[in-house]
Amino acid sequence: MTGMAPASLAARRSRSAVLPVALALVGAVVLLSSWNSQQAFTSCVAASRHPRHVTSALGMLQRGKRTSAISRAARGGEEFAVGDKVKAKSEDENWYPGVIDKIEGGVYTVKWDDPAGGAETEDVAEDAMKKIIIFKDYVVGDDVLAYPPEDSNMYAGVVAKVNADGTFQVKWDDPDGGPESHDLQPDSMKKVVIFKGYKVGDVVDAKFPDDGNMYPAEVIKANADGTFQVKWEDPDGGPEDSPVTPKDMKYPPIPFEKLKVGQKYKGTVKSIRDFGAFVDIGAEGEGLLHISRICNDRIVDVHQYLEEGQEVDVWISGKRDDGRFGLTMVEGKVDPPPPSAPADLEPFADLDPNEWHKGIVLRIASFGAFVSVTLEDGATAQGLVHISQIRDGFVDNPEDELSVDQKVQVRVQSVDLDAGKMSLSMRESYGGGGGGGSRSVSRGPVDLTSFENMPSDKFIPGKVARCAPFGAFVTVTSEDGTEADGLVHITEIRDGFVENVDGELSVGQEVEVRVKSVENGKLSLSMKREESE
Repeated sequence: MTGMAPASLAARRSRSAVLPVALALVGAVVLLSSWNSQQAFTSCVAASRHPRHVTSALGMLQRGKRTSAISRAARGGEEFAVGDKVKAKSEDENWYPGVIDKIEGGVYTVKWDDPAGGAETEDVAEDAMKKIIIFKDYVVGDDVLAYPPEDSNMYAGVVAKVNADGTFQVKWDDPDGGPESHDLQPDSMKKVVIFKGYKVGDVVDAKFPDDGNMYPAEVIKANADGTFQVKWEDPDGGPEDSPVTPKDMKYPPIPFEKLKVGQKYKGTVKSIRDFGAFVDIGAEGEGLLHISRICNDRIVDVHQYLEEGQEVDVWISGKRDDGRFGLTMVEGKVDPPPPSAPADLEPFADLDPNEWHKGIVLRIASFGAFVSVTLEDGATAQGLVHISQIRDGFVDNPEDELSVDQKVQVRVQSVDLDAGKMSLSMRESYGGGGGGGSRSVSRGPVDLTSFENMPSDKFIPGKVARCAPFGAFVTVTSEDGTEADGLVHITEIRDGFVENVDGELSVGQEVEVRVKSVENGKLSLSMKREESE
């Protein structure tokens, strides 16, 4: 309060900082009146008397979409008018509180609450303003944070009286030598909801009555007067237990190792940056809510979606080794899992290609499905069922045939130990010959003479031996029985652009190819007709 020593103020700020407050309905509601009906939403903000600082709470942003606590229809298409309290964007691109002083030709002149040495007024466009409606429905007994007269710090108190002139008498929790109470305007107050749902057995941090510091304790009883009896973990010569008010208790921080990707929390926006916001969810540190994870729409200005002090629903989107974690307001929009260590494919290398094994579909792509296969001895690895191997006949879309987590039966067609790839099939085996389930190994030098004079327009049967980013190696046999591997370059798989070889071919797939050239001991093949080149 006014006249307090700096040390006292610092001590009070420290004590007020530990209040376990969840800002629910606060001093002001910001209505984005300038947005169209699809964009309109409401966030609750507290009007502040401190220069250039406006805090807020209770943002109604869920699942990445703007929602409205007060619909536009309920507001009757309300427009800005002279005298309205607003938050407006200044020339420096920051938002400050003020009052609409004049309206001319669609231009709004805003008079700043605190010009801070600059111009007292500024012309602002309609889409650069947010209307503020001051909450005035406080009742006796409400816990609040409020600014005493001539003081830029907020302190905890309780509404003791509702005055006839629209002000409220606030009785301070700790006057610290100053007045016991003050009559305050509602725009200098912020409602606080104190959590009172502690249960016997809950582990908490509580304020020790004798020294005002927080210590670990356990709730042993809910008292009739609304306090909780807590047993101190280390009484250190003091009382074994003490009654503590709910506002002097809080749950201990959530350990980093307890945070799980996908878990939902309610958090409070602590600070806003150009790239997003830092949110307190009650963990050991604050989480980063990146601008791209506030909603599914493209966001240019974070301030148009979030306010400091706003309460939001968030999900853990990812964790880092350095103890930091990310958040998202869009459920399911999380970081991809870290790359796993290559699976051991040795147990799968010599399996009979006619044997069936249990599998579960992990994910589906346009060119097939990735399936986790588990053998009877417990060995597990992931393989690809190419679209051509899902069933007999033409398959247009793998998603029409399979779904994630579906249990399937597969055969191991081939295993490439060097590349760490396994090709699977869900089709019945027809003879089981050639290449299925065998190790993929490099061939030694082969005499390619029998392929040199082969007509370039003649197609011969082949089987895909392995795939690479640049093409596929296909095993072919000449008329004299010579077997060799030739390369079908990615540009020779089909007409048109091919982005991914695996999206077109799979190991073990039977194809028709023609010999393009034999040079320097290398066999070049094509799956395209000669006239299409």
